[in-house]
Amino acid sequence: MGATFGWIQRNGSAGTRSVLGISGNLFNFKNKDDATAANYSDNPVVAGNRSFEVWLQAKFTGAFNKIDNVQFWRSTDFSPATGLSVKWDPRTPSAFTQPVSAVSRCVSAVPSADPGAANVRCRGGLASGLVASGYSDHIVLQLATTSAAAAGDTSLAAFTMNYDEQ
Repeated sequence: MGATFGWIQRNGSAGTRSVLGISGNLFNFKNKDDATAANYSDNPVVAGNRSFEVWLQAKFTGAFNKIDNVQFWRSTDFSPATGLSVKWDPRTPSAFTQPVSAVSRCVSAVPSADPGAANVRCRGGLASGLVASGYSDHIVLQLATTSAAAAGDTSLAAFTMNYDEQ
């Protein structure tokens, strides 16, 4: 039996964990701190502003010896991407803080190709990995827009995570 993987989103002042699933449209960037893919059209990110941060974690359960070498990147960009960029905090913080919509810890561009080496820690650090069920450190994302961003929906951006299981 191997590890079971799933995405978790944390939100609110208490950092409530919501199970998102493993693939598909799991979340939307929006002007609201919640953990649903719904209601983004009621909470649009206005051109020239930022979305609320999205705090994601990978959750690993099941029987495995070790999970390590966790790599995260944006595998497909928005199309058109004019005026849109996804920023992240590459330090993958372990401690949760309530998401904000102001300019935040998310200041770096998300890698746009497989980084080839771990860029997300699991509890215990990049080198040691997980040896029992648990979570990766947080992947904090934020949509930044300029005044050139088009009104209305844009296409989806896709993000990919790889990990080694022993």
